[in-house]
Amino acid sequence: MNTENFVEARFYQNDATVKIYNDIGPDSTLMINCQSKNDDLGTHYLKYKQHFDWSFGLSIFGNTKYLCNVFWNKKGYEIMYPFDMLRANNGGRGYRDYDLCEPCTWRITNDGAYRYNNKLNFETWEMVYGW
Repeated sequence: MNTENFVEARFYQNDATVKIYNDIGPDSTLMINCQSKNDDLGTHYLKYKQHFDWSFGLSIFGNTKYLCNVFWNKKGYEIMYPFDMLRANNGGRGYRDYDLCEPCTWRITNDGAYRYNNKLNFETWEMVYGW
């Protein structure tokens, strides 16, 4: 048995994909930086309608988190939304974002950060953070 694969199988059970789109406006470039405790995904510059995406394994311990900072037009807005895939208060029924979307798709707009919800035929964009 390959020990490396065994360890990965024990501590990571599913993969998740996150996509973040610049939907601010045609003349705005979005600067984004996302990181977890172990991974800094670097700084990315997105023109209007471009996106940045990444995939990662979800820890079975429910402690997978990604924090993202977004900036544009010399006004910095910090998304304090951790991509924490296990909601502690949902009775162990599953992963918050993984249950709502796969991939988990976000739009950054002038008024906030919206997450796409495609569960139970309820396909809509819902604001998670407003500014």
